Parts: sequence; C-alpha cells; structure tokens
Amino acid sequence: MADLNPLIRVRKHVVEQKQKFLAELYRQAEELENQKTTLLDTLAEERKKVDEMGVEMLSYFGPYSEAVKDRVTDIDDAAGKLETRISIAQDDMREAFSELKKIEITQGRREAEEQAGIDKKESDELDSIAIEGYRRKMEEG
Repeated sequence: MADLNPLIRVRKHVVEQKQKFLAELYRQAEELENQKTTLLDTLAEERKKVDEMGVEMLSYFGPYSEAVKDRVTDIDDAAGKLETRISIAQDDMREAFSELKKIEITQGRREAEEQAGIDKKESDELDSIAIEGYRRKMEEG
C-alpha cells in the first residue's frame, strides 16, 4: 500500500492557502463595512453642523449628501459581490477540507490494517513458541 502522507501534506497546504484567501476576503468585507460606517457617521455629523449653521448651507449639503449616498450604494454593491466570492470560497474550502479528511481516514485505515497484520504475525509467532514449549514439556514429562 502506498504511503499517503506526502499527499496529506499537500492537501493540508491547499486547505491552508484557501483559509488564508478566505480570511483576506473577510478582511476586505470588514474594511468595506468600516468605510460605510465612517461615511454615514460623517454624514450625520455634517448634518448636525448644517442645522446649526442655517439654511444657506443646505445648498452645499444636498450635493454632498447625494455623493455620500452614491458612495454608500457603491460600497453595498461591492459588499454584495464580495459576499458572493466569500460564499464560493467557503464552499471551495469545505470541499478541499473534505478531500483532506478522506485521505487522512484512508491513511489511518491502511496503518491500522498494517498494524493488525504485524500484531497477528507476532501473535502467531508467540503461539508457535508456546506450543513448541508445551510440546517439549510434554515429551520430557
């Protein structure tokens, strides 16, 4: 039986790379969420300042507000696309992990079968020695 340990190492490396890629996608999603939160907080602060300054500032605030809303929409769109990529990456990682586990289980079974064969051979040898010892004792006695 072939040793699967090199294949297991390769599969583990593949799973680790997929985990790193997925972590990077999560980091990007978090960064987008932080940008959105910052924009909305800034918009709220500017709204308060405009309310304090008076009506003449509203003409400047309107275009700014629309620009922020457009940017938030862009961020939401990017986040939606990123969410799709994250979902695909999760499925890909699960599949790679599943393949790794199948190979590890197969290797474990092979090792168990090999050990069982070794144990049986040792047991047979010990039985043979015991029978020979018993036979000699019976011949002497």
